[in-house]
Amino acid sequence: MKNIFRMLLPVAVISSFFAFTSVVDKTYYWEQYNIEITVPRDFKIVKNTSNEFEMKGDGMELFMYIWNQKKLAVEDMDEATVELAKELKLQEVDEEEAFKNGDFAGYYVEGFKDGDRVMLAGVVDLQSRTNFFIVITFDDKDEEAEKEALKILENIDHKD
Repeated sequence: MKNIFRMLLPVAVISSFFAFTSVVDKTYYWEQYNIEITVPRDFKIVKNTSNEFEMKGDGMELFMYIWNQKKLAVEDMDEATVELAKELKLQEVDEEEAFKNGDFAGYYVEGFKDGDRVMLAGVVDLQSRTNFFIVITFDDKDEEAEKEALKILENIDHKD
């Protein structure tokens, strides 16, 4: 019995190490706007330009775009985000909420588009007054992805 335990102990230690490292988050930087975004470690940058920042992860995608409209005040972000959701033809919008995170504030809605769950957030950088929106898509049955999407919004920051 002791021999079996000795053989299984290293396997258990290695397995727990990989389980831990797979959930560790990673921070990326949108240089043009001094914005840091923390996402699950499996995310990779697809595009990083002055107007777009796109990433893909295992079962999730994230898009950030500069909002090419007039500068919106935080107080108007709820109405603008809901309007954008209508323009994008999000279906079954079933959650809406304002958020504030340090120098960032905004409003998000959740709905469906083309079979995917979509979290759409209109964001104002209170420091630079830059407006952008974030779209995070994931499978509706993936409760962990929904938690991760909210966590991403909560962790937008400026690079120090």
